[in-house]
Amino acid sequence: MLKKLLLIFIILSASGISFSQSSRWSSISSSYSKGPVSPEYQYNYTIDIGESGSGKLYYTKSSVINEFDFNVSKKCLKKINKALTKSKVFILRPDEIASENATVGGPERSITITKWQSPDLDARPEVIIVPSQVKELYSASINNLFKTIENSVPADVWKKAKGE
Repeated sequence: MLKKLLLIFIILSASGISFSQSSRWSSISSSYSKGPVSPEYQYNYTIDIGESGSGKLYYTKSSVINEFDFNVSKKCLKKINKALTKSKVFILRPDEIASENATVGGPERSITITKWQSPDLDARPEVIIVPSQVKELYSASINNLFKTIENSVPADVWKKAKGE
């Protein structure tokens, strides 16, 4: 009887931990590529954000990569968390979100989310890759997530990156 109680306690404890941390992330990486266009119009960028709010923008134009450091405010981090929740990326599998209709050409975007994991665990943290083409049902919330991440980069950083 004691073994059964102990087993039930362990299962409940483990499930409680996984549910309470199911939407916590340690890093987010959002990428954008202009697509197949003439070299003078070709550009791409990647935005990396850590859970503490430290961010980095990698902006590539004409094969030149520039890096810009920035900080995301607590208010902006809350907006990102809200957009993540609304997008359902922590609930749905990537194949449930992905569109069956693949488009050819044009810009591409992707998001990679590394979920938070206790440093005591000896395992790789879970990584969620949001597909670049999503079903229409999820497109508004996923596009909002992309926009929220892009808007977390300060305007002066974008201006420097674009050479304005």
